[in-house]
Amino acid sequence: MKKAVITILGTIKPPRDGQKSARYYFNDDLKNNFSLKKENYVNMFPLLVENLQDNYSIECIYTNDALSSQNSVLKFEGIDFDIKKNGVFISEKIYDEEKNEIEESKYSYFLKQYNNIIEKYDSVIIDVSHGFRHLPILATVELIMQNIKNPDKIEYIFFAKEIDKFKEYEIIDVREYLALANLTYLLSSFNQNYTVSTNIKFKNKLYQNIANELKEFSNHFLSNSLKPLIDGTLIINLIKNLKELKEIKEFQHFDFYINNIISHLNEIISLKNKPNWEMMYELSKIMDKRGYQLNAITLLFEATGFYCLEKMEALNIVGDRAKEYREFIKEKKEPQYIYSVYTMTNQIRNLVKLKHKFKLIDERYFVNNSRFKNIVINYLDDVRGINKFVSFIKELEQLRNNLAHGNSSNSINNVKKSYQNASSKFRTYCIENDIFASASNYCNKSNTQKLSDKFNNR
Repeated sequence: MKKAVITILGTIKPPRDGQKSARYYFNDDLKNNFSLKKENYVNMFPLLVENLQDNYSIECIYTNDALSSQNSVLKFEGIDFDIKKNGVFISEKIYDEEKNEIEESKYSYFLKQYNNIIEKYDSVIIDVSHGFRHLPILATVELIMQNIKNPDKIEYIFFAKEIDKFKEYEIIDVREYLALANLTYLLSSFNQNYTVSTNIKFKNKLYQNIANELKEFSNHFLSNSLKPLIDGTLIINLIKNLKELKEIKEFQHFDFYINNIISHLNEIISLKNKPNWEMMYELSKIMDKRGYQLNAITLLFEATGFYCLEKMEALNIVGDRAKEYREFIKEKKEPQYIYSVYTMTNQIRNLVKLKHKFKLIDERYFVNNSRFKNIVINYLDDVRGINKFVSFIKELEQLRNNLAHGNSSNSINNVKKSYQNASSKFRTYCIENDIFASASNYCNKSNTQKLSDKFNNR
């Protein structure tokens, strides 16, 4: 395995006559894996070379001033090491004498070179104890990207923590702070649009559990696998872990993200107590808010199917068939592509849409005989405004099909407007007016009683 220590060289020079080099030591966590041949060093660079070069290549990032300073340090420490042979030059000057920008001074150049060094090795230790101005900051940016892309590559991130200026330094591993940055990034991106990087890994068990739960939630939500998500324990466990995360001191500055996610997850859990059609409608609005227009339109279309089914169950023949069909689904009766909730909602919605043009297939399907079909059609004929509702279903289906098959020539703004229009119509027909409760001859009775009176004996 190819391993390296990557360090940015500073300009700390050997001590003057009568002065003593600073004392360095590894903290308790690191001393289990590393030891020093002596205690006192001018800075971290000779310490790394003398103690780690037997097992690691030493890669240096240096400026002209740093090169001069650290060559004198190596001479002072009695260490034979060629910085130029094992390093990359970065210019501390931005412009040359003709006022042209020097390539080696550009941020992009540094990031590219730093990335190239990391890519050469299977495993790296990064030292960010020293460095010219912005270089340690740029190195940290690159480390965040590397940790997302290849989290197992970075073994440690060394930093010489000042205990007593110029006299004593404790070497610590700040990789934990990189983990904090990555988890914060995950929380932020999830909070915005449910997207989660799939390859960020954490040593901390709580962090990793949260990352796994966010990924699983994202997979469920973006594939519209929503009922198993809401009925399961994933959201509850995620909320529990996020509350535990809030108690960690380092995350108290990120309460905003965490509280928003917890609040949103609680909203989703509350949908469990709503009828399926209303739950789908609310989830559709969530998808629209986060910019997933196809998901939003698909869920709204499914909401119409659930509305038709669950309202029609007040008819005895539909209610009895729905109860029987749900048992078939629970028993995983074959073929499962027929015995499914989708078959129930799709067929009843198509029956509402097509009425007499609806074609019976065979008795395995939800709508399984002419009597069932005719009772539903007779009821629909008594529903005020049914033709407008049917037109709405057709428009929504056309919009969904157009987007799903990639044939849409509409701009994203037009799609959003179309969704908003469809969502508004759904709310009017299904929530405000509850159109299936409006059969004209039964306005003074409950919906269940109307249907029972009219159709029980047919």
